[in-house]
Amino acid sequence: MAEQRSAFTRVPASVVILKVISFLLPTDFLRTFVYLNLIKKPRSFLRTTINSFYRMDHIYDVLSEFSSTYKGNFTVLEFGVASGYTFTKMLYATKYLGVSDRFTVHGFDSFEGMHETSERADKDIVTDDNWAVGQFKFSREGLHDYCAEKYANFKLHKGMFDDTLSEEMLAELSEKPPVLVWIDCDYYTSARSAMERLIPVLPNGCVIYFDEPEFNYGSRFTGEMRLIHEINRGLYGEQIELVLDPELSLNSSRIYRFINAARDAVYEPYRKINSAEFSRPRGNDSPLP
Repeated sequence: MAEQRSAFTRVPASVVILKVISFLLPTDFLRTFVYLNLIKKPRSFLRTTINSFYRMDHIYDVLSEFSSTYKGNFTVLEFGVASGYTFTKMLYATKYLGVSDRFTVHGFDSFEGMHETSERADKDIVTDDNWAVGQFKFSREGLHDYCAEKYANFKLHKGMFDDTLSEEMLAELSEKPPVLVWIDCDYYTSARSAMERLIPVLPNGCVIYFDEPEFNYGSRFTGEMRLIHEINRGLYGEQIELVLDPELSLNSSRIYRFINAARDAVYEPYRKINSAEFSRPRGNDSPLP
């Protein structure tokens, strides 16, 4: 009897409650119906709501972090602007936080929509439901006019990334370092084209956001995940890597910090924490601080 009582006390309270509910219901059909609709669905909804990733949250986190921690002026880069859905939200974030004088938002796109590609790494190899040529086509002039009515801290660059990320543009990024690079160009080849040009000018700690890392279930052979895998294998430099930032990414694999251990490319902080005089005073001996 004591062993039975001990085993019973180890059962979580939630399971005990479920056992009581089950006892009160007369048939297995009714028990299953109640479980699926009154327990499983609400629990799934809460879990999804709490853990789901919304891609706009971190824009405010990144802008707040860099504007309060580091000196100087910065840039935010989006590759794959299309209609400007995200681009205008970035601009408004700089305005809302009162940092539009320090952050310039650059948008890069052909504005001709998705182009034809023969690269297998760009393809949907699960459903073969690939991007249509011309999909996401939008007028650069229309987006520019909309933004110009509300904002002054932006530039739109029309063309292929190899061309628009010119030496002049890269020189500007060296003067105003990127703090957030937003990759939303969908193809592996396009994302690779942008990152190949950017890597030499990215400071350590720069935030890199990938919009489609789950493409083909996150296979490292296709899409943006292939580029992440290649960078972390050392194909773009033995001491270059993308480190997943769990605080910004939550339960996703979307947001990384760029690290180039071979280069002293850093942001200038307002103040440095470490000094020879710093030590942590001893407090009490309990778990409380």
